[in-house]
Amino acid sequence: MDQRQRSPSSSGVPSNAATATAAATAASTAAAQNADKPTVLEGVMHNIFDSLTDKDEQVRQAMQQAIVKILETHPVRATLILTDYRAKNAKLSEQTVAMLLDCIHRVVRTETPLPTAANEKLIVLALEELTRSVDQHVPLIQNPALHILVAIGRGEDCSLVVESLMGHCGPVGTVPHFMLMQCLGQLAMANTVGVVPHIKTILARCQPHLGGIKQDHIKLAYAYAIGRFSEALLEHGTNTPTGETKASANCATEISVAYDVLFNQWLQSREIKVCMEILQALSSMYPLLPTDRILDQAPRLVPQILALYRRSVDRNAVTQFLCSVLKTNLSLHAHVLDGVIDPLITNLFDLVCVYPDYEKPQTVKGHYEVLRCFHLLAGNYAGKIMDTLLIHLRNNSERERIKSLLILTHLLNSCAVQIESRLQSLIECLKHLILAERSVKMKLTLLKTIVALAQKSLIRDKEFVWFVVRHSCKYSKINQEHGTLEEHATLVVSCENTLFMLASTVGTLDELLKRELLNYFLLLDYTDICGNLAKCLASLFAKSPHIEYDIASDEEQMTVEAAVGVGVGIGAGGAAAAAAAGVTEDRAGVIKRGKVIVPSAESIYARCLALLGNQQCIKRASNILSFLKYYHPQVNPALEELWERRISDMLLHINQPQAYLQQLHDFVLETNEFLTARDEHFAQRLASKLSDQMYLYPMHLPHFEWQLPDLNAERGMLLQAVALTLCQVNDVACIHTKIDLIVTTARQERLDKHVKHADYERRIEPCARALGYISRQHLSHVIKKLSELAQMGGRKHSTGFFSNLHFIKDTHKELENYKSNLLVVKAFGRIMDEADPLQSLQHLDDTMLNFLMNQLAGHKDQIIMSAILQTLLSICNQLIVTKEQLPAPLKHRKQIMETVFSIPIESPFHDLPLLPTILKLGTDFIRIGGSDSSECVDGSVIFEIACKNFFGCAKQLKMKFESQEEDEHNSFLAKHLNESLPQLNALVRVIVELDPSPSTLDLIIGILECWMRDKNSEVRICASHVLNNTLEVYIKSMKIGGCEAPSKFNQTGQMLGKIVPRCIDSNGTVRQVSVDILQKTLEIACIYETLTIASIDSSAEWLKEIESIKEHIITDEPKQIYNLAGDIAKIIAQRISSFQYLQFCKTLLQSLRDPEQSSTIGASVVLKFFIQQKGSELFHAIPDLVKGSLVALQLCDAPRAKSGVLKALVALTKHHPKLVCAEMLQQALPYDEHLVEYWHLVCNDPELTGLMLDNFLQLLSGASLSEPLDGSPGDRQRLASVPPFAIFCALHEMMPCKDIHVQLETRFADMFCMLLTSLSSYTNLGPPMPVGGAAPSSPSQASKSSSKFGFVPNKELVKLNPCQIALETFQAFLNNLEMEQIATVLTVNTQLASSTDWHSYIELLTPMAIGLSNQLQLNSPAMRQLVNALSKYVASPHDGQRVAAVGLYSRLVPLKPCGDLAATIMLHLGAALSDPNAVVRGLSLQGMGYVGQLGEHEAPRYSELAIQALLKGVDDTVGDCLINIPLESMRGLSRILQALPSDRVEPFHVSLAIRIRPFFGSYSMEMREAAIILFGDLCESKHDDGSSSPTSSMEALREQLFANLFPLLLHLSESESSIASACKGTLRRVCRLLRAVRVNEMAQQQLCPETDALHQLQYNGFVVEFVKVIALELTEHTQDFIDSCMPKLRSQWPEVRGSAAIVIGILHNFLSERNAQTESVANKIAVLLKDEQSTVRIRAAQALGYFFGDI
Repeated sequence: MDQRQRSPSSSGVPSNAATATAAATAASTAAAQNADKPTVLEGVMHNIFDSLTDKDEQVRQAMQQAIVKILETHPVRATLILTDYRAKNAKLSEQTVAMLLDCIHRVVRTETPLPTAANEKLIVLALEELTRSVDQHVPLIQNPALHILVAIGRGEDCSLVVESLMGHCGPVGTVPHFMLMQCLGQLAMANTVGVVPHIKTILARCQPHLGGIKQDHIKLAYAYAIGRFSEALLEHGTNTPTGETKASANCATEISVAYDVLFNQWLQSREIKVCMEILQALSSMYPLLPTDRILDQAPRLVPQILALYRRSVDRNAVTQFLCSVLKTNLSLHAHVLDGVIDPLITNLFDLVCVYPDYEKPQTVKGHYEVLRCFHLLAGNYAGKIMDTLLIHLRNNSERERIKSLLILTHLLNSCAVQIESRLQSLIECLKHLILAERSVKMKLTLLKTIVALAQKSLIRDKEFVWFVVRHSCKYSKINQEHGTLEEHATLVVSCENTLFMLASTVGTLDELLKRELLNYFLLLDYTDICGNLAKCLASLFAKSPHIEYDIASDEEQMTVEAAVGVGVGIGAGGAAAAAAAGVTEDRAGVIKRGKVIVPSAESIYARCLALLGNQQCIKRASNILSFLKYYHPQVNPALEELWERRISDMLLHINQPQAYLQQLHDFVLETNEFLTARDEHFAQRLASKLSDQMYLYPMHLPHFEWQLPDLNAERGMLLQAVALTLCQVNDVACIHTKIDLIVTTARQERLDKHVKHADYERRIEPCARALGYISRQHLSHVIKKLSELAQMGGRKHSTGFFSNLHFIKDTHKELENYKSNLLVVKAFGRIMDEADPLQSLQHLDDTMLNFLMNQLAGHKDQIIMSAILQTLLSICNQLIVTKEQLPAPLKHRKQIMETVFSIPIESPFHDLPLLPTILKLGTDFIRIGGSDSSECVDGSVIFEIACKNFFGCAKQLKMKFESQEEDEHNSFLAKHLNESLPQLNALVRVIVELDPSPSTLDLIIGILECWMRDKNSEVRICASHVLNNTLEVYIKSMKIGGCEAPSKFNQTGQMLGKIVPRCIDSNGTVRQVSVDILQKTLEIACIYETLTIASIDSSAEWLKEIESIKEHIITDEPKQIYNLAGDIAKIIAQRISSFQYLQFCKTLLQSLRDPEQSSTIGASVVLKFFIQQKGSELFHAIPDLVKGSLVALQLCDAPRAKSGVLKALVALTKHHPKLVCAEMLQQALPYDEHLVEYWHLVCNDPELTGLMLDNFLQLLSGASLSEPLDGSPGDRQRLASVPPFAIFCALHEMMPCKDIHVQLETRFADMFCMLLTSLSSYTNLGPPMPVGGAAPSSPSQASKSSSKFGFVPNKELVKLNPCQIALETFQAFLNNLEMEQIATVLTVNTQLASSTDWHSYIELLTPMAIGLSNQLQLNSPAMRQLVNALSKYVASPHDGQRVAAVGLYSRLVPLKPCGDLAATIMLHLGAALSDPNAVVRGLSLQGMGYVGQLGEHEAPRYSELAIQALLKGVDDTVGDCLINIPLESMRGLSRILQALPSDRVEPFHVSLAIRIRPFFGSYSMEMREAAIILFGDLCESKHDDGSSSPTSSMEALREQLFANLFPLLLHLSESESSIASACKGTLRRVCRLLRAVRVNEMAQQQLCPETDALHQLQYNGFVVEFVKVIALELTEHTQDFIDSCMPKLRSQWPEVRGSAAIVIGILHNFLSERNAQTESVANKIAVLLKDEQSTVRIRAAQALGYFFGDI
């Protein structure tokens, strides 16, 4: 055995001294026998090699793993076999050879080195495969061979590898194989230290042939190797300590010679890959050349390298070589390149990549290599480089300019100090580029350069700021000749980010940016980026809130002013001065400080206010608010506290438009008040600033080059800010000017056929608001202006001749008049809302009212009509507010109301949006009132018109839509109706409050009644709300007492009968509101009867009940709704007088014809409950009510209404219970829905139910549940008997009723036994056949179904399943008694009712017995009562009843009954052992198997009987039986072995073990599992007495243990989890008796019961370690173990076959001596390599690896 073979004891398994000695002996013996093993090893390895061609990938991988393991364990011998196999099989496929080489590579790359002898053979094999192909590269084979050599070379045998490679180069004068050089190159990188000493020799060997090599692939390999040698020398030289001679110095001559050949000869190759490899090699070789040669050749070498760019050579490699040359020469001599610097810079400039593709790494690498060359040259030749860049920046070629900028940017970022002295001229050139460039790509490059300059603090000019700001704007129309859309977008985003970066990080630009950005902030064409500008300004002013100015001399100041006057200059300063172009504000809006012009703080503040008005631009508004927070010192330092508070509030509400605008208005007002208190002219000055900025927000956007947003919101905010500011201004001229400005702005808004009137109204809304704000302080001025506009808009046309020519239409003048009129109407409404009511009403004269009325009457335009109605509403509000101070009523109000309510709200309902305002106006006009009767308004007429308009529209609402248009129209109607409903309620409130009498109530109810019964649910909802509101107001306003008030309220019964159906409406809202109406109706009746409101006690019980009903009536659960209907009936019965009963019932009967089905049902339910309450007082009508109920069942179409009628019938039946039961049992089966419901309702009476249950039990006690066969053939299905089945059908309906719980509990034992045995008896029974003619269930049935045979065929009866009926009845019985555990048992098997045998029934007996013991307690009197009740069925003549009784008895035995209960059970089980039915016998044996679990007194008494019965059962081979008697016998014996003492079962241990062993291989999984478990239980019951006598029972059992140990271990690998689990448990018990300590310990640890069945991977790991421990501790039995495993190689289960191979492979390593079977065993395992199952082939390979490998 070679040095890598380890003994089995090295696996880490703990061992004591004895086992260690045994292991050592076994290892030495195995070593002595190694002489024979090679022949076996060789044959096995040949089989494995042949299996490498298997089609399964996993099998091939397993074969490779086996080879690897054998190579690791027997490296020398296995290597010899492998090399011999390869030599004998020269025609192996490339794939097979590649797999063999891969196996070798896996072995040699590990950290454990192979013996040198093995490495020598592997090196020879790898070299042969490496050089087998002479002229071409075969990667599949040559690559792994090369990797093998490199892996060996990494270790101590590096010299051996190098010498072998050199020795394989052939005789002197021949060119070595190219792969040898490739291998040496890779080896040099893998083991630099080991290869460097040989480099000189290698190069000396190769040099003579370099010039003669012609083939490109050989050149490629040699260039690669020499390049890697050079890199190794450079790395070795870097790590060489100071003072020692570097290896590169020894190789300088060889490197120099090779360099000449590569550069002068090979570099002329046309193969690109070869040239690239050569250039990379030259890059590494050049620093190793002699210094004098480097300096001498540099002037000539650089032009030669530059000439390579003109060839088809990889530019990156050339640049890399050039960079190496430059770096080497410049490090040796600073001016060595003076003679070639100009062409060098020129050529390098051409190499710069204009648009580097960053997704292509090679392109980017070449680009940065060129820039690196510039970086290297900049140290000595910065001036020449900068001059070159300047020249190219002035070039007309865009590419040249971009290259210059890229180089400049790189130099700025890498070596700015070296070029700083030459930057000024470049900066001046950049300024001209900024103005002239149009290309987007050039602009993006310029932006990068500007950023680099800014980072180095080299920017002082505003042109650069202008460039960044200007290109942050988007073009209005993108010119794609200058760049794509994506490039334009990238430029904008880049400029935005750059600007903020400059403002927030680069501190040297702060003051320049402040001044420039403030000027840009006030320019129109920069409006789109004001958000970003504000963000940058906020950052700048957060650093420093002050602005620093450069003070110029007087001459400079005059020059600047002159320049400003003519608009000269670039940037914000110059642009701001271009006043002639209308782009900036005038001179008053700027502050001149020396050389710079900065806008005034008031101008900036005014600009911010306007921009803040657009709440849609949330981000911009946030940035502006942040800017103002830091800008406040420029306006007034004292504003800090005010603005801090106000700006924080606005930021908090910025996502809430209405709240935000209100906050903004408050901000303007408070700021103006604050600053005006300190400067009285501030408000007038600010108003002027605001009005002067109107040009910044044009109505029609000009055609700019740059994109501008819609400025309507900003313009509106500007006008509102002007108006709010005017509140602090007293100058009349200024006020008039600003009012004219607002009016002019409104009239200048565009209105034509392309603009909707609604859009125009929206645009002038800010103007109207502004005029309203001004009227707070200057009302008279505004009214005067509006009066002028009203006269202008209301003026009639000329009466000249041409005015009569109607075909000539002045559209423009009509539109102008429309605009004026609309502005007047809206502004007047705003004035009424904003101004002081006392002052505004004084200006309300006939002129303005006539104007409004004429416009309303003459216009059909909805916009102006809505505006007029809103204005009238504002006037009414003011009149109501000032009713006390100004008692004079509104003139012409009746005329106004007639005009308003004459507006038609008809289909298609375009004017519906006006309805809420119309209703509100009607309410307000009634409230205004007045003493003049001629001006009074009739409220009832208004209400009727309002209802007609409102409900007529509501009828059009739909729940389903056929098109999108209908959906949109429905949404339109719903929106405006929801707005109108509160106004309609308000109108009713005013009408009732004026006259709270029953006549008014009758009038309103009469109007609403038809709408409350409408089919449309939305109409009913609205009508209910209105009626509810009416009653609420009526209660609060009604008059009681006195001569005018009535003494009785006779409408109570009728009103209640009408409202009750609505309380059970299909719509939840209608129900809830109707209950509220019902309550109010009862309250009104109570008030009239008691003549006092105080009589309604809020704590009264009936009010609490109604409140509860209102709370729950909203539910959509029908059952709950109808339960609440009963509560309603109860309350009505309690509260109404007796003389109202008849009227109430009649009204309810009429309500049964309600269009709503749910209301009909509700009426029937309430009628039923009412009869329950007051039936004694209607006794004379009982016969008619019963008859009517039966007729109703036939004629009623509403199912739930039928239910109500049935309940009314049952309510009467409760008074006469004896008249019903017998007749009901005579009805045809199956029961129809009416009778089913009847049985359900009967159960509500416990006494009646008890009588029926007793009667049913008596009828069933002696009855046969099936009809006799009458001598029919035996295979015909038996039928159920009719009378018992009718009882079960009734019980089936009654059992679910919870009301009979007590009755069932009293009769539990009898009912349970009857149902349990009946369920068994009904198994596989057919439905009964109808006998004779069955009475029809309804009168109409006889006429519909007729037969010439004189009876009606019952087709539904034959569809019934008696077993299903019995099962459902049983389950309902248990659920009713809350025995959920037992009831759940009946639901487990869904096929129970359709079973054709007792299999499913038997399965449920065990859980049922457990449930009974849990529910009743096992030894309780109730359980004894049940067992005794069941005993009468044991001797029943019916098989089904015996099966049920014996089956339940057998399931009670495991529960450990005791005393008389156990005696009764065992008595009947013993009697059942001789039952003729095999199922009954099997059930009895199952019970006997649990005798061992009985109590300490009962178990010994019945154990002998049980054991004898079970032993007999093992041999019971009954055929077609539901119960496998041998299986049940084995299971029973297992349980007895576990429970009884060992001495009682010891006599049959060995015989039982022998008898059950054949079952280990049974095809039945259950039989295998039972036999394995029984063997484990047998071992568990046996205690080792330590005796070793051959005659002892323990020694006899040990033979069985050894024989069964490994079969159990092999079956552990089965995929069936149950078998694996059984094997685990049995193995643990077997190992306890083996007298092997470590085996037992491992079994107990690894096979613990908590672990689930082992997975395949876990088993494979476990079996190796476990078998090793067994072999070490039970070495003398190894051969016996192998013999027990050999038959399993032919097992029917693939897992067992594979596991057997593995186990045998492991055990053979522990044989104490060799025998003749060794070779045959190996061959048998090798046969499995051809197994049909791939998993078996894999395990066979693994087994062979264990057989010969390291275990």
